[in-house]
Amino acid sequence: MYDFKFADVGEGIHEGVILKWNFKEGDKVKEGETLVVVETDKVNAELPSPVDGIIKKLGAEEGETIHVGQTVVIIDDGSGIAEEKSKEKEEPKDKKEEPKNAPISEEDEDEPQGVIGEIEVSSSVMASSTEHSGNQKQVSKNKKVLATPVARQMAKDLGVDITLVNGTGENGRVLKEDIKNASGQNMQQNQSSYQMPKVKVSTQGNVELVKISNLRKAIVKGMTLSKQIIPHTVLMDEIVVDKLVELRQKVKTQAAAQDIKLTYMAFIMKATILALKKFPMFNASFDQENEQMVVKKFYNIGMAVDTKDGLIVPNIKDADLMSILELAKEISTVAKDTVDRKIKLEQLQNTTFSITNFGAADVAYGTPIINHPEVGILGIGKIEKKPVVVNDELKVGYVLPLSLAVDHRVIDGADAGRFLNEIKSLLSDPMMLLLS
Repeated sequence: MYDFKFADVGEGIHEGVILKWNFKEGDKVKEGETLVVVETDKVNAELPSPVDGIIKKLGAEEGETIHVGQTVVIIDDGSGIAEEKSKEKEEPKDKKEEPKNAPISEEDEDEPQGVIGEIEVSSSVMASSTEHSGNQKQVSKNKKVLATPVARQMAKDLGVDITLVNGTGENGRVLKEDIKNASGQNMQQNQSSYQMPKVKVSTQGNVELVKISNLRKAIVKGMTLSKQIIPHTVLMDEIVVDKLVELRQKVKTQAAAQDIKLTYMAFIMKATILALKKFPMFNASFDQENEQMVVKKFYNIGMAVDTKDGLIVPNIKDADLMSILELAKEISTVAKDTVDRKIKLEQLQNTTFSITNFGAADVAYGTPIINHPEVGILGIGKIEKKPVVVNDELKVGYVLPLSLAVDHRVIDGADAGRFLNEIKSLLSDPMMLLLS
């Protein structure tokens, strides 16, 4: 039997609602066929079958909520009882402790937990048990730990100190399930540190009570987390972009001939990428626990999209490998998919730096909130004609306002100023953007 569980895919997604089952109990299903559609806070995810087999039991009915770690469906794939096989592999009785650096074979691994959409996910799930948390702190880090190579590797990947984990296997052996439980406890402890205080609000008088959507709840959590953890500092400036306006006017007809809507966002995103390459500490995340910067060598640029349900920030994957026209086409496609709630979960993950467009709301300036755990976000305002001084002469020019918010724990104001000036330089004379 294959126990297909709802996997922990991150991005604050911990539950979903079963929208539609494509199979019923007793039906045959092939690997890759869509089993069910699940509505989460951010996307409607199609869950494909991980194996060939017969549907034995559905984990939830349509309209019911399913949480991370719960069974989506049990499939008879002809392999017998998964739990017994897993236990035999996890706790071999005829072997002594494996050496720390022993290679990890497929026989040591549990079966995968499946995928959300087209995303491969780890087999780790967020556990609810905390029964061992009180004893973990008393375990000596110098003790000898019995554990399989797979459990050791999982502990390393999840950042769990295996010496602090109480093993539930034979002779105290640490199993993968123990690592999962410890990881889940760490996540719960971290989340509990940043819960909003409960404030009672009076409902007396002439009022209307409006329930917020699941997406808005996710936004509340994300924004609160960012502001509680990150000390924001914001720099603002203006650029005269006459040359950028002129360049776009020249090439947008050619772009339209290729069915591409060429917006200023494509130029701004290209300039941002070039600035990130020159100042790589902005294309990073701050690992506060280990006191280190995680500098990304890839460029997945997030862009805030206004939908009827709330703000969603998908990203353009490997944006540095695209030309301006390619960026423009991808920006349009991703924005439309986001508004239609057809965006795939993978395009909400692994964002390295984000851009938000105040100009779309006919606003010049704002103080953008950093998309945790990134270290910066660029806000762009509306381009409008203003009187400007050029070569000591007063003239009317096109002006673009910029607002850059940075994590002041790891980025100083001077570095933020240099990063912003690089973007200004590229946008004020944009020919270099076409050559990159």
